[in-house]
Amino acid sequence: MSGIYTPLEAATAPARSMDGNRHSLLGSQTHLALDNSEDMIHSRSESSDSHHSSMSASNKLVTSAEEGLRKEIGLISASSIIVGQVVGSGIFSTPGSVALLCGTPAMALVLWAVSGVVSLGGALGSAELGTMFPQNGGMIRYLAHSYPRPRALVATIMAYSVTFFCRPAAIAANVAVFAQYFFFAAGKHDYIESRDYLLRGIGAVVMTVLLILNIVSVRWSLRLLNVFAAIKMVTLLIVSITGFLLLVGILKRTPGTNWSRGFSGTKFDAQSFASAMTRLFWSWEGWSNVGYVVGEVKNVKRNLPLSLGLAMSTLGVLYLLANVAYFSIIPLEDIDNGTLLAAQFLDRVFGPTMGQKVLPACIGISILGVVMSELFGGGRLMYTAGKTGFVPYGTMLGEIHPRFGTPIYALLIIWALSLVFLFAPPPGQAFDLLVDLVQEGMWYFYALTAFGVIILRRRLPQYPLRRFRSPLILAGLFGGLSFALGVLQFYPPARIPGSSDPKVPYYLAPLLGVIFMVLCGIPWYLRMWRYVNRTGIQLLAWIDNEEQEVLQMSNDQVRHLSA
Repeated sequence: MSGIYTPLEAATAPARSMDGNRHSLLGSQTHLALDNSEDMIHSRSESSDSHHSSMSASNKLVTSAEEGLRKEIGLISASSIIVGQVVGSGIFSTPGSVALLCGTPAMALVLWAVSGVVSLGGALGSAELGTMFPQNGGMIRYLAHSYPRPRALVATIMAYSVTFFCRPAAIAANVAVFAQYFFFAAGKHDYIESRDYLLRGIGAVVMTVLLILNIVSVRWSLRLLNVFAAIKMVTLLIVSITGFLLLVGILKRTPGTNWSRGFSGTKFDAQSFASAMTRLFWSWEGWSNVGYVVGEVKNVKRNLPLSLGLAMSTLGVLYLLANVAYFSIIPLEDIDNGTLLAAQFLDRVFGPTMGQKVLPACIGISILGVVMSELFGGGRLMYTAGKTGFVPYGTMLGEIHPRFGTPIYALLIIWALSLVFLFAPPPGQAFDLLVDLVQEGMWYFYALTAFGVIILRRRLPQYPLRRFRSPLILAGLFGGLSFALGVLQFYPPARIPGSSDPKVPYYLAPLLGVIFMVLCGIPWYLRMWRYVNRTGIQLLAWIDNEEQEVLQMSNDQVRHLSA
C-alpha cells in the first residue's frame, strides 16, 4: 500500500481416501473445531459418542463455492484489487523524498526499478502459493503450510496481528485522511488543520457505505473496485504519458541539471539507502491483498499469476515514467518536501487548476479505492482466521450470508475494529503513531512468506496444484530485503532536507510493533495449547489433510479444483 500522506505534507481426523467427488476435494476451510469447536468446548465428561459424532460431522472438507462463496473475480477484477491496494497517494508524493534521500534523480530511478523488480518477485511467489492453496486467506494459509510447527505459531501471530490490528488500523488511517484531499481541492485548507473529528466522522460515514456495499453485493463491490482502479490508472497515465513525451523529446523539458548530473552527488550512506528503500517498498505494497480472496477467483491457475504479473509490470512502467516526468520538469533544488511532487509537476505543465484541484480530488478517490480494497480483502481475512481455527467463534466468523454470499459477520467485525481505531486515538502524535504502526511487523510476514515458497518447493516438490512456478532467486531476494527492512526500522533514519523533526522517537513504532507480535503469543498459547489439550480437538489437522488430499488427487480432480 502506498504511504499515507496528507495534502499539506508529503480440525479434521486423519486424511481419508479420495472418492472422486468434488465434495471431497481440497477445502479452504476445515470444519473440525471450526464450525463445531465452540460447541465442543463443554467439559470432556460429555459422552464419547456425542463427541465423536460432532467431529465426524465437521470432518468434511469443502470448497469455497460449496460454503456459499461465489467465484465472481475474473482477471480484470483481480487486477483491480491489486491496483486498488497498491496505488494510494505514495506515487504522487514519495518520488520527491526518495530523490532527496538518494541525492540524484538518476539513482532514485534506479532504486525505483530495483524495488519494482524485487516486489514483482514477491508477488509472483505469492501467485505460486495461491495456486497451490486456492482458498481465501492468503498469507495466513501460506504461513500455516510453510511453518506448521510449533503448532502454526507464525500463522497464528500473523492472523491476530493483521486481522485485529494492522488491517483495521490501516483502514482507519486511510479513511481519516481521504476527505482532506477534497477539502484541499475546494480551497478549505482550514478544515484540514482544525476539523479533525469532522474529517473522521466523514470517513466513518463513507466507510459504512462501503461496508454495506461489501455485504449486499460482491458483484457491485467488484464493479466499484474496477471504477476506482480505472480512475487511478487514468491519473497515472496523464502523468506517465507526459513523462514519455518528455523522454522522446516531443515535449520540451525544463533546462536543468537533473539528468545531466548523472550519478554525481549520489548519497551512498546506509541511512539514506535504508530510508529510501523503506519508502519505495511501501509504494509497491498491496499486491498480497488478492491472496486473501483467491478462493473467489475464477480459473485461479491462470488469472492469479496473470493478474499479479500484469498489474505489477504495468504499474512498474507507469511509476518509472512518472518519475521521468517529475524530474524532467522540476529541478531537484526546487522540490518542496511539504507539497505533493505531482502537484508541483501539474502546476507547471497544466496550470494550478490541475495541480491544486483535479489532482487532490483524484488522490482522494484513489485513497477511497484503497479503503474499499482493504475492506473487501479484510473481511475474507477475518473469515479465514475463524474458519481455520486460529480465532475463536469460527462458526460466526465463517458464516456466509445465504442471499448475498458474503462473510457478513467477518466484515462487520473488521468495520467495528476500524471505527475503534478511527475515533479512539486523540489528534496529533497518537494518531500519527497509529499510522506508522500499520506497517510495522508486516516486513517479517512478507519475508517469511517469500521464504515459504522455497521451503514448500523442497518439501512438496511434486505438489499437483502447483500450476505456476515463480523465480526462486527473486523470491529469496524479496524475502531477504523484506527482513532487512524490518530490522532497519530500528536504525536512525536519514534526515530529509526541509523536513521537520519527528515528534516521537524513530524506534518507538517498530518497537511497539514487535511487542505487539510477541503479545500475540498469548492467544496462540491459549488457543493452540491450552484449548486443544483441554478439549482434544485438533485445530490444525486441516493443514496436513489439505496437503494429503491434494497429493492423492487424480489429474481430473486437479483440473476441476483449479478451474
